[in-house]
Amino acid sequence: MRKLVPSALEPTQVFNEIASAKRLERGERLKIIALEIYNYYKTYSESISDLSAMNPIGFTGLEKEDLEDCYSGKTNPLNKLLADIRELQDLSIRNQCQYCGIASANTFDHYLPISIFPEFAVFSLNLLPCCDTCNKYKSNIFLVEGKRQIINLYYDNLLSERYLNVSISYKDDVPSAEYSLIQPIGISDNQFSLIQSHYTKLKLLERFRNRSPEVLSETQSSIKTHIKAKSNKRVIQFLLEEAQRLRDRFSNNHWKVVLHEGMANSYQFIEDCRLTK
Repeated sequence: MRKLVPSALEPTQVFNEIASAKRLERGERLKIIALEIYNYYKTYSESISDLSAMNPIGFTGLEKEDLEDCYSGKTNPLNKLLADIRELQDLSIRNQCQYCGIASANTFDHYLPISIFPEFAVFSLNLLPCCDTCNKYKSNIFLVEGKRQIINLYYDNLLSERYLNVSISYKDDVPSAEYSLIQPIGISDNQFSLIQSHYTKLKLLERFRNRSPEVLSETQSSIKTHIKAKSNKRVIQFLLEEAQRLRDRFSNNHWKVVLHEGMANSYQFIEDCRLTK
């Protein structure tokens, strides 16, 4: 999970261009409410440190449909905005969903849900590249008992302290990984609560576990292919070097980084790699 870079395109100009690209009646209705939208863009930007305080304007009927269509009804100005958001991201993560670190970022999430906050349907700070699965699980989730449930990849402080843990176990000589969250010293209860809710709502621990057999198997095959003198020390070195390579590209709490370190700490996995013919 790494922070994303927000678009520098002027939000009011983007909205105006999208409204102008709509058919006459819809475009005219959008221009009538444009000033109200612009003011709320300003409120969003000023509240970025605590979006839990945001309340929807309460658009209904045709106005709500018009605003939602700004995103669902594709136009050249919208395509330009989405492309700009994608292209601003570092090449190493551009095609990866940073909500999960698993799948491709093939769609966009509305951080404040579009069904509740249609006024932010095409507001760049509210659009985050993500995968279909994360988008589906997040859905309309925003607040529970007044607390945000999903990490904001533009503005939240992404902690480097290790809070993701993994345990390697064996059943019938087949390794598997079980992930868990552990609150380290230095992370406040509020910070850890947001991390817990993010991982829970997006079912990340389960998804990491389901993807881990493929990585475990590929890693064993790689060790078999590339390491001739498979001593315990050499296998551990290989695993830790790969963990560092992934850490440099992604983050300290990326599920593959944690998994490779878990392999390096598993005596049975190391022995299994060392003895594999």
